Amino acid sequence: MARSTTLEASLRAGITRADTTSLKSAWFSTFRDDVLTSDGVSWLTRIWRRDETVPGLPFVETDEITMAMELAVREAPGWQQILQTQLDRTQNPDRKARFAFVMPALSADPQVRAGAFDRFRQLENRRREPWVSESLAYLNHPLRAIDSERFIQPGLELLAEIQRTGDIFFPSAWAGSLLWGHDSPRAAADVRDFLAQQLQYPERLRWTVLSAADDLFRAASFAPQ
Repeated sequence: MARSTTLEASLRAGITRADTTSLKSAWFSTFRDDVLTSDGVSWLTRIWRRDETVPGLPFVETDEITMAMELAVREAPGWQQILQTQLDRTQNPDRKARFAFVMPALSADPQVRAGAFDRFRQLENRRREPWVSESLAYLNHPLRAIDSERFIQPGLELLAEIQRTGDIFFPSAWAGSLLWGHDSPRAAADVRDFLAQQLQYPERLRWTVLSAADDLFRAASFAPQ
């Protein structure tokens, strides 16, 4: 945690030092995506609540939506109310619908997250492919990686159907969202076991899985045995 404190202090200092809006935004985005300490989460919550501002860095609706999602996946105090408030304050109809779709994947309740994954078995729930990819990515967020290992095998089993029913780029997006948050030997073994069992698996999908799993395999190879 000391390392996280030092990193977050450096990022906040970078936000303060940056002399352009784009640089401030880059520093802030990194802080938002990496924050772990209670003090850092509290500061991000105050920003989201509009109780504090970042001089020289205005926030628009999309920024606040992302902050709400990052706070929820960290189970910030009052995360349920944060999600509901963000849903209520979102004005753009498309963004509002997308946020409502992703919300179950952000829940701290493992059963709710399981339901968020299981709905993807139905084609009608995969029509909005960018929404699905975002939801799947939050289900497999690094902070939820231990629990979300249970989604790897069924997620890979759905890949062939996704190729048949979705856009040409959807299989890569699906596999990437499914595996991006994982780095454990167990997760890597799940992927390898799946491929080993699929002797007639289409070569294109095999390469899709291997490409998505590249970072996972690398990370797992350095994990303590």
